[in-house]
Amino acid sequence: MPRLDRAIRDGRMAGSSRRSLGIALGLFVGMAAWTASPTSSLAATPSDCAPVNGVKFICGVTNVEDWAPVPGTQWVIGSNLAAAGKQGTLYLFDTKTDTATAVEPNDIAVKPDKERYKDCPGVPDWKIFGPHGLDLTRGTGQQRTLYAVNHGGREGVEVFDVDLSKGKPAFTWVGCAVVPKHFWPDGVASLPNGEIVVTSLWDPEDPHRLDKLSKGEVVGGLDTWSPEKGWVEVPGSKGLSGPNGVIASADGKEIFVAVWSGKEVARLSYGKTPVDKKTVHTGFLTDNLRWGPDDHTIYVGGQATSVKQVLECFESQQVNCPKVPFQIDSMDPSTMKLNTLIKAGSHGEFGAGTGAIKVGDHLWVSSFRADRIGIFPLK
Repeated sequence: MPRLDRAIRDGRMAGSSRRSLGIALGLFVGMAAWTASPTSSLAATPSDCAPVNGVKFICGVTNVEDWAPVPGTQWVIGSNLAAAGKQGTLYLFDTKTDTATAVEPNDIAVKPDKERYKDCPGVPDWKIFGPHGLDLTRGTGQQRTLYAVNHGGREGVEVFDVDLSKGKPAFTWVGCAVVPKHFWPDGVASLPNGEIVVTSLWDPEDPHRLDKLSKGEVVGGLDTWSPEKGWVEVPGSKGLSGPNGVIASADGKEIFVAVWSGKEVARLSYGKTPVDKKTVHTGFLTDNLRWGPDDHTIYVGGQATSVKQVLECFESQQVNCPKVPFQIDSMDPSTMKLNTLIKAGSHGEFGAGTGAIKVGDHLWVSSFRADRIGIFPLK
């Protein structure tokens, strides 16, 4: 790792190589150095996927870094953040059977909305599709929109119509929003006015970005995108160290950001002048945020370790990183008070957790480097 870091600092790497390295080293956010070929049916034998101290697993899935639950159904959409240049996919989890299937490219219809996404260069290359942060629009109808950060072939947000009318979600790709040059997208959240909020972990052209993250210095950004305005910086969002996961309140008046290298959660008012900003220290590398089913709880997850250890996990060829401990907290969005639900640690082969969602009386935990997801009983 030190040799790679020195090469970045000394500026000896060509622009394209630096960008590739930036993707390969987006460690903490789910970039893995390996990927499994997605299959239509994902399962593991009991010996491969045995419970550990009451924690169960769904195995045979690769680097499920983020979730997009479909409220009112048994379905949860997961991302598969593959290595640069390899095929990733979306996953569809069935919470009734604790199983998962890959959403194959042939399962995705294509119907570009050339008016709304007029600057989108076209359909993504599914052979190198690299979905990362996810968000599904709210609502009660049978049609939703899924936003998926993509690193495969281009840096941006892919947009899918999701049809729930036939029981099982059906996906149609409709467009994309390619991010600006100095923006490396990580998380995405939808707003009720049709805008999306997207975090930038760092400037991929900044040769000192890894040093800044390691020191908790200011790096990265937070923008909104709409077809009318394009990319616009969120007011009051300056001063964060490594913006990562992001969610918004149902009315769109508050934005919550997981500040990775800053080890905090930030809450920003949106559409209000002056901006109200509040932060709370988590004590760990805060990765993903997810709303609970009642919108009165936010689940906060991330790695309870050093930047160095996370980087070492990604530089390795390990399928799992059990030595990278993680922690899951709940947070009251009004008081921002934190409560630890899963103490810092790893569970068998399962480590490097990123975030959690509540499914019944369990927490489902995602990971940036694992061949499984964890199912933890809520005590």
